[in-house]
Order: sequence, then structure tokens, then C-alpha cells
Amino acid sequence: MNATTEAPPVQMVLTAYPPAPARVGLVYQPVPGRAFKAILSIALFWGIAPFSFIIPPHYPFPVLCLCAGGYLAHLFWTGRYRVRWFVGQCPRCGGHLRMSLGERISLPHTVPCLACHFEPTLEVQEPAQAPAAEPPRHVRADCTGVWAEEWMWDERFLACDTCGARRPATPETRRLAFAENERGALLRQLTEEGRFLN
Repeated sequence: MNATTEAPPVQMVLTAYPPAPARVGLVYQPVPGRAFKAILSIALFWGIAPFSFIIPPHYPFPVLCLCAGGYLAHLFWTGRYRVRWFVGQCPRCGGHLRMSLGERISLPHTVPCLACHFEPTLEVQEPAQAPAAEPPRHVRADCTGVWAEEWMWDERFLACDTCGARRPATPETRRLAFAENERGALLRQLTEEGRFLN
């Protein structure tokens, strides 16, 4: 394939869990090519459906031809991209997600997790979803975990050691996370000193 591979900023999203990192390489399928393949699959399978009635046991083959033509037409028309490569992490269990190379998808796209059997969604990450002025949020509001930097797929992320929340590590979010770590360390120190006073 000589088509250009696009790598949009994406993330895995699952309700009630923080977004997890993902990367995908997509090759755009132009509308004329998708329309031609959809029409060709309908014409081919629906065209041979009446002739397949000759093959015993007569009734299943025309039905299979009609279903196959409709399914392939839908697949060719709705698959706006072909997957060149994909790596992703499940927001719930942290397991690695898999997607077949060459699979036709549109975004957003559901990717089932084989570890926890939930179905997170691959979505394009909007710039508004990663504000630079907001501190990174924990999964639980009462979490007192410490933020630390970790590398994943050649990119930096901030990860909480307690609740497992992960956020992209921009300079502003790193500054806010480490300021939160300092306040947390001070509160833990004051708590320890308060125990000796009682």
C-alpha cells in the first residue's frame, strides 16, 4: 500500500474509568473506492443468488448470498480507515488490546478486551480533553497516591501509584502533579508528627 498512514491522537475510553493511552496508524479509504467495492459486492453476490438455488439443498445458498452481499457492502462502505498498526491499553484492567492489521474501521471504534471482557472505545482525543491548566485527576476523589512519571510507547505519562490514573505528561501537568506530591508529603509528615503528640 502506497497510501499515507495517519496517526491521529487517540485514547481508549470506558465509562467510569480514566482514559488509557493508545496509538493507531490508519490509512484513509477514499469515498469512490469504498462506494465501488460496496456496489460490486452487492452486484456480485445478489447476482449469483438466483443461480445458487440450483445447488441442493436449494434454500440456504440464495439466503447466504443475499446476506454476504449486504454484509460486505456495509463493511466496505462504513470502513473509512484500514488499520496499519495499533497498540492500546484497557482503561479498566490495563491489559493490552488487539486489533487485526488491515481491519476496516471508523472512529470511534469498539475494541473488546480479552482480559476483562469489557469493551472500551477507541476515540480521537480532542485538545479540549487535555487542558494544560487543570491538575491531573485521580480515579477516586479521596485518593492520596503519589504521581510519578512513566514512559509508555516513547511518550511520558503521569501515573498514580494508588488508583492507577494515567494522564499525558505535559510540562504544566507535571508541575501541578509534583506540587500535589509535595503537599501530600507535607500532610503525611504532619500526620506522623500528630500521632506522637496524642
